[in-house]
Amino acid sequence: MNIEETKRVCIFCGHRTGKKEVWVEFARNLGNFLGKNEYILYYGGGSKGIMGSVALAAKKSGARVHGVITEKLAETEPILKNIDKVTVVKTLSERKEKLIENCHAAIVLPGGIGTLDELFDLWAKIQLGVENKILILVDVNSYYSKLLLFLRHVVDEGFLSEDQLSKTRICQNVNEVIIELNKLDVNNAKFIY
Repeated sequence: MNIEETKRVCIFCGHRTGKKEVWVEFARNLGNFLGKNEYILYYGGGSKGIMGSVALAAKKSGARVHGVITEKLAETEPILKNIDKVTVVKTLSERKEKLIENCHAAIVLPGGIGTLDELFDLWAKIQLGVENKILILVDVNSYYSKLLLFLRHVVDEGFLSEDQLSKTRICQNVNEVIIELNKLDVNNAKFIY
């Protein structure tokens, strides 16, 4: 399978594990699926937290894994060993651009401010028509439930349309993510319905 035919995803997620093992377990299960199904994974480059868990599982299961990390983060956070490629950039903005430029879909797992920045940056670009990516928000263990309630409030108050809200697929478990990824048409980077 050549790169043009290979499904490519980026993962936005935390460099910490959080307080619940379910998030790390989800990341590993997703990584295993991506590897066994020959995806190419782009991620933040670190070896710790949910970020490291998804990348390590994907690599061990056969995925090609590309890390993108800033110079500053590379000084303080170990880069996952044995991944296929590491790109070091100067700024977080460059990192976001590199993560999404070659991907068909972005999957957002639990994380902190950086993850939320990545989520909303890409979502705004999709809304404006600047990017044609698939965005999947993983609400495992109701992690994003309060954010989703707030976004519903934003719709109710007239600052976001129902159509704009629906541009992000909300998934609760790995099986739902798999269903969404299986709808992906790599030739057009959009879902088949």
